[in-house]
Amino acid sequence: MPTADDIYIHCDELDNIPPICKKNWEFEISLLATKLKPNAKVLQVGCMDGTRIIALLNTRPDLDITGLDIEQSMVDSCNANLEKVGKKATVILGDITKPVPVSDFDYVICLNNTLGYIPDQEASLKNMKNLGEKVIISVFGEGFDDEISKSYFTSIGLTVQSIDGDMFVMDDFVNVLRYSKDVVDNWDGKITYTPLGYFCEIG
Repeated sequence: MPTADDIYIHCDELDNIPPICKKNWEFEISLLATKLKPNAKVLQVGCMDGTRIIALLNTRPDLDITGLDIEQSMVDSCNANLEKVGKKATVILGDITKPVPVSDFDYVICLNNTLGYIPDQEASLKNMKNLGEKVIISVFGEGFDDEISKSYFTSIGLTVQSIDGDMFVMDDFVNVLRYSKDVVDNWDGKITYTPLGYFCEIG
């Protein structure tokens, strides 16, 4: 069975994922850079190896970013990659479905359908709202259709066993959600359409 390290690391390998997925990734980062206020204190949920933190700091070096990841190996990789490119951020080990030892952020961000991999959606959303003044979540929606999704998951090392509505049932890995507009509307945020889904600002 593949580990989280085996899979998540490939989500940010932009030259290996389908072009529309790369476009979506780049769109989210560019949009986010315009949304965050100057010198904002930001928590990224699911920072993985730091690729998105580095991309954001390249255009917004004023930001004070903390990365949160559930895997110690990802925390270590993120720290190493930040040091390699001379960027500064805080990186901590933690699970967003449980209390984490940080608080009082201007923004909590959860990008590129990271939320779709987390089984306890309710706890994740509740804790993100508790940690930050505003929560920004980007997810895959109807534009992430069955054909694109299968190509994307194959590129990151996953095999889709079946598709049950908006649930992708995987062989030997966690199931992954995409999100309908109705679900995202229920978050009561400002929605911007992305190439594959929704960018939602809550709070």
